[in-house]
Amino acid sequence: MTTMNNRSPYRGTELGLAISIDFGTTFSGTSWAFLDPNQIPQIWDVSSIEGQEYNGNSTKVPTVLFYDKEGNLQAAGGETLDPQIVMDAQIEEWIRVEWFKLLLSPDSIRDELDDLPPTQLPPNKTLIEVVADFLRYMAKLAQTHFLEKMVGSKTIWKQVKNRVQYVLSHPNGWDTHQHSHLREAAILGKLIPDSDEGRSRIHFVSEGEASLHWCINEGLGRKNLKVGNHFVVVDAGGGTIDISSFRVKSLHPLQLQEASAAECHLAGSVFVTQAFEKFVQEKLNDGGSVYGDSDTIKRLVEDFDNKAKCTFRRKDRKTPVTFGSMRENEPAFDIMAGRLIVQGADMADFFEPSCQAAAKAVRAHVASRGRTNVIVVGGFAGSPYLFSELQRRLLDLDVEVLRADNVAAKAAANGALSYYLDHFVSARVAKWTYGVFCGRGFDRSNRKHIERSSHTYTNPVSGRKYVHGGFRVHLKKGTVVEENNLTRIPFTESLLSSRLVSVEMRLVCYRGDKLDIEFVDEDDIALFRQLCTFKATIPETALILRERESSAEGDPDITHYWDCSFDVSVSFGTTEFKCFIEWKDERGNRHRGDATAVWNEG
Repeated sequence: MTTMNNRSPYRGTELGLAISIDFGTTFSGTSWAFLDPNQIPQIWDVSSIEGQEYNGNSTKVPTVLFYDKEGNLQAAGGETLDPQIVMDAQIEEWIRVEWFKLLLSPDSIRDELDDLPPTQLPPNKTLIEVVADFLRYMAKLAQTHFLEKMVGSKTIWKQVKNRVQYVLSHPNGWDTHQHSHLREAAILGKLIPDSDEGRSRIHFVSEGEASLHWCINEGLGRKNLKVGNHFVVVDAGGGTIDISSFRVKSLHPLQLQEASAAECHLAGSVFVTQAFEKFVQEKLNDGGSVYGDSDTIKRLVEDFDNKAKCTFRRKDRKTPVTFGSMRENEPAFDIMAGRLIVQGADMADFFEPSCQAAAKAVRAHVASRGRTNVIVVGGFAGSPYLFSELQRRLLDLDVEVLRADNVAAKAAANGALSYYLDHFVSARVAKWTYGVFCGRGFDRSNRKHIERSSHTYTNPVSGRKYVHGGFRVHLKKGTVVEENNLTRIPFTESLLSSRLVSVEMRLVCYRGDKLDIEFVDEDDIALFRQLCTFKATIPETALILRERESSAEGDPDITHYWDCSFDVSVSFGTTEFKCFIEWKDERGNRHRGDATAVWNEG
């Protein structure tokens, strides 16, 4: 249980409960906090979970599910470690589902790799349904722990169960698409109802930002917690290595802002295991060893994943990976006494992509920032080799590389609740450029417009002339955006009659490097991706009657028309984009209305 000394009392007016879920690639964790008005909330990390006795009684559970041949869930998380469950799974030929979180990764991250580790989904189940099963299991763990630890919990649960707030942490590289998938999974998993109120009870935070909150609460780097100082958080997990950097803005209250856009790389510990498995396949199976069968390779991979990978320190030493009895030997293939002897240089090769990705990203975040604390957290942070390599590769920089003592803890689960309660980060850096596709008003003095004069068109209502293929930038990559700041995207539609107007605006993400791009054809079209469509209804008060200019092109019988002018206001500075519609009436009074966001797949 953790309590932040300077945490503010809960300002709500009724009892509540907040549950965080760190849905990891290899391991997951959950925490909860009881919200009592005017009392300082405490964060409880869920422990004493079924199956944790086989996992060192940590606060982590495997992100693993067992399904039968019909696709029915048989066991989840810590239950999958129970020897009886494992035996039943073998006898009944249940399907073991793991590493499925990687399938949610956006294309921008998956493009880093040629292939992902193989993941088998059960029959009659979609990926989102599998995620729903796991989120339901994690939420149930938190509920059970709450009922066991809280005095009067049964009575309290009846009061709060329909307004539980859920905070889900996710890799830095995930965005609105993954948020949409996780919300859908939360609905399928019965965490929340399928309603606007239900959806509002799901909150998101990046793993990097959640880990920062955990580090602050744990006191890591506290001696350098001074205004202007920088921190880089390296969250090394099973699937991704997430790098985030922050600058201290103030101490009272404590506020930080992102110093650089957060990064995410598919370079977590599962890829070290994947590299070893490929090595063993080529060495034993393809090489013709009598121990090249699938069962032996499976045992080798399991021992590597659970022991050898975790204890490897130096590439000048050999590492034994156990698979059998002392009687099993094949010296030609480095097999002695039931162990495969792996050269230190080969072990280092398995780790190299992860070490390289982490060190390169940290160097970019540290550049020209002066004295910086680099804090390494996450399950992969427990690797002696990864940590020592980070220290070695950053020796020439003015940095202090720190690591948490309790690497077994799920820092992101605890930190996600701290994010919800303490909210230390008040500004974030835009990872990409955001804007909208549009027609640009034709300007005869603009060279770019003249070059595209064959792509012009005339609005039939207003008679104005436009150039096709425009891109209007509203937030540039690298911009620091305060949480409370709104980016207003102005729109005008010309109409022949005054009536309620249903409008749509498509928000587009541009992943290129041109900061002053005006037209789509100035860069590769593949770098533009439509994020979502905002839909809203604008009332008649937003319509302004206009007199058509005599020089306007088009139908000369049109003398008047209505301009529907409105702003789509987007909060880019929050961990999840939020939007609404604003407009002015004829008297200049500003009005606000709701907008619905329909997120694109991809």
